[in-house]
Amino acid sequence: EQQTKLKRMGEKPSAQKRATASKTNHEGSQFQRSFTWFQVFVAGLLGSSCCLLQLIVNVLTTLNVIHGIGCTGFNKTLGPVRPHLRAATGLWMGVSWYLAFKRGLPKRSLLFQTVIFLVLTFLPEILLMSGGPALAPPTDNVEVLKLKVDGMGCEACQTHVKGVLDQWGGVVESAVNFETGTAEVRVARQWAEGKPGAFDLKAVAKRLEEDGYYMEPEL
Repeated sequence: EQQTKLKRMGEKPSAQKRATASKTNHEGSQFQRSFTWFQVFVAGLLGSSCCLLQLIVNVLTTLNVIHGIGCTGFNKTLGPVRPHLRAATGLWMGVSWYLAFKRGLPKRSLLFQTVIFLVLTFLPEILLMSGGPALAPPTDNVEVLKLKVDGMGCEACQTHVKGVLDQWGGVVESAVNFETGTAEVRVARQWAEGKPGAFDLKAVAKRLEEDGYYMEPEL
């Protein structure tokens, strides 16, 4: 009986140790998953020159939550090295897949992470592809306005400025280029001659200035 009692006393600390070890392993696994997702988002942001962050700023500006920020400047700093960042982050993702196959790790989570990574990385290209008109606009009886827009630093800025221009009455189509800092707006002529709700260059410039961009007619 005494031996049985001593044996049970020896088993109790052992069970506690196993429970503690299991808890530690669980917490370590959770930390590892969280850290991996953090790496995915950072890699995707770097590959796109932090395009998502600029989009968030644009949305907050549109909702009148913030004003006057305009371009955050991420692309001006990261844009020149974007190809190198994409190569490095793409290599990192490739190594992750290699290790997953080599070690026989579950691949469903990695697949989802890869999709998120690719969407974030190529978000600038996605924005550009989604910004064009669905139908070919008419080319007759329109007035072409060539404008200079300062403050744009990336595709997200370009998309925001284009969205503001396209909201105005009479705009047939618009084309904005953040690299050259220019915009071209085609306005139906009957809407460019003082009609109520028509395209008003001064009003548009004021609206963009509130968002941190500065527009004027191109000389």
